[in-house]
Amino acid sequence: MVNQRSTPSRRTSSELPATRQEYLSTWSGLHSNIDPSSSVLVSTWLRLVYFLSAPLVRASVSAHSVTIAAVVAAAGSVALSRPGTSLPLLAAVLIVFSGLLDGIDGGVAMIGRSISQWGYLLDTVSDRCSDLLFLAGSLALGAPMPIVVAVGVTTLLHETARARAVGAGISDVGFLTVWERPSRVVAAVVTATVAGAGPGSAQTSATIGISVTCGLAVLGFTQLMFGLYRRADRTRR
Repeated sequence: MVNQRSTPSRRTSSELPATRQEYLSTWSGLHSNIDPSSSVLVSTWLRLVYFLSAPLVRASVSAHSVTIAAVVAAAGSVALSRPGTSLPLLAAVLIVFSGLLDGIDGGVAMIGRSISQWGYLLDTVSDRCSDLLFLAGSLALGAPMPIVVAVGVTTLLHETARARAVGAGISDVGFLTVWERPSRVVAAVVTATVAGAGPGSAQTSATIGISVTCGLAVLGFTQLMFGLYRRADRTRR
């Protein structure tokens, strides 16, 4: 009897993980054709995301699980936002972790060639949940509720306006403002860090932090609306 060994089937190129160049090209296409090399910060961030995402793809970790983990980390930061203690320092670490996971989930989807409409929707909803959870952390630290609500409303308007602009057919909506996701993460991290480093003045730190955050949110929304107006006017012509 002849011993037969099965020959492993070859995987097609569409089944293999995307190379870094393919990842950058896909990222650009999903972000209004922004050139990844146009900014040192953007290119450095994308290299980091690729470096961290590729091992997860090889380990068959799904992008959806990374997305959910980002929201869980953001929720954990709220639980640790206790004024009068040093726990907000740990909250700051979780906020950084959540922001990092927010980039990695997209990296896993692009590198693993698992981009889907559901994944895009889930990522969008989880981002907004994390945005609001970061603000909840500031509120827990003693930030005034009216200012926290103002930042939340402005942030949601910011994202809604950009999404509706795409639906309205306005071209080139991928320009950046001072109030994008990285800015929100940094603002939350700074507020939590200062509150944790000086437990006795946590409420004051949170108030100052949310006030600066509010200024950035309003400025970013103004930038966005002005930019969209100019592009909408050009589209009409």
